[in-house]
Amino acid sequence: MTLRRPSFEQLRLAACLVAAFGALMPVHAYTVGIASASRSLYLQVGAGNMAQGNPNSAGNNSTQNNVTVTVPVAALFTGAAAQTMNTDSTVMASPIDGAAYCTPAGKVYVGSFFRTTGSSNNSATLTVSTPANLSSGSATIPFSTISWTGTGSGQYDSEIPSGSFSSTLLTLVSVAKNTWSESCLLFTYTNPGMVPSGTFTGTATYTLTAP
Repeated sequence: MTLRRPSFEQLRLAACLVAAFGALMPVHAYTVGIASASRSLYLQVGAGNMAQGNPNSAGNNSTQNNVTVTVPVAALFTGAAAQTMNTDSTVMASPIDGAAYCTPAGKVYVGSFFRTTGSSNNSATLTVSTPANLSSGSATIPFSTISWTGTGSGQYDSEIPSGSFSSTLLTLVSVAKNTWSESCLLFTYTNPGMVPSGTFTGTATYTLTAP
């Protein structure tokens, strides 16, 4: 899968397909209060452009990251276990405090804020839109064959819950005003069985909007 550049108001995620045991502890979604300021939106998917701990420095970034999977020959056309997708994004630390949040490598960091000096309690909304299918020439695979697990490291969970591209337009999460919201997503190709051969691509557009 491929991640497109982050910007203040819109990001794109493109998807490309070629071809335990532990101690239980409470988890909490991760948000941090930030100072109010003139009305602005910031959304980062993968690489971003904000100096650590300084929302005033947030800006655009033209980097395009990729998230991909190559299905092993032995797993083709079998409906075998789902295949974990990997990303070339190296963002693992939270831009707001530097904590190692999106670890281990291979997950996609998502961070955002909605700043305003207004007195209303309006929040911003993060959505994602996709075409119905990934395509390789005239061949297609449903975009819904890609899912994600929302998780952060340690006791902090992801603001975006786990899900899949089950619809061409999904509402993912609300972002309260004057807060930094972050998530960490691990993408998976469900490997449904008999599909056409090829290199399949598609674009998911992440959009943060506020009333």
